[in-house]
Amino acid sequence: MEDRINNSVLVVGLGRFGSAVATTLDDLGKEVLAVDKDPELVARWSALIPTVQADMTDVMAVEQVGASEFGSAVVAIGDSVEASVITAGNLLDAGVTDLWAKSVSKEHARILQRIGARHIINAETDAGKRIGHLVSSNYLDYIEIAGPHTVVKAHTPAHVAGMTIADAKVHDRFGIVVVGVKGPGREFEYGANELVMHRNDELILAGPQRQIDRFLTQQ
Repeated sequence: MEDRINNSVLVVGLGRFGSAVATTLDDLGKEVLAVDKDPELVARWSALIPTVQADMTDVMAVEQVGASEFGSAVVAIGDSVEASVITAGNLLDAGVTDLWAKSVSKEHARILQRIGARHIINAETDAGKRIGHLVSSNYLDYIEIAGPHTVVKAHTPAHVAGMTIADAKVHDRFGIVVVGVKGPGREFEYGANELVMHRNDELILAGPQRQIDRFLTQQ
């Protein structure tokens, strides 16, 4: 019973964000139930994932859906701050402790945080920051961890092409870590010291962004 609860996720809101979350979780083998008050959205997604039509701002609907039986919940409502906050509050009152909620503004995020939402997602801001970093650099992908620290995917810079990680002294010279290397037609390999970084390889780098930039742009 406990394993089933831990593996189950309730997703409220079937817009672009919520439907992407729900289908991804389903693909990953999670037990998902998606809820939306719009019958057209429920009908659209019902062939792909388990769905139910309900207004989760109504406490009775929360009980009928069985929200307390889910290990996690995602509030993906973006068109109404009031509905988002009320739904989040109802789910917390129902006993859902691992609550993820989408916010559309700093004020919205602050309210969600105050009522006890454990994870706040500002999808548009996060995506905008990520795209900004990708457009302004040679990164293939970018994830902000905390403060100045990031994880970046980028091609091997010319000045270390053909060298092992140890010979290039990546950590000693730049203060960053090569987490792994993925070469064309090759499997991903963890960043062992003896691993050679070829020109067309994709490197997964972790560390302060300024240091990563130094490593990638040094001639």
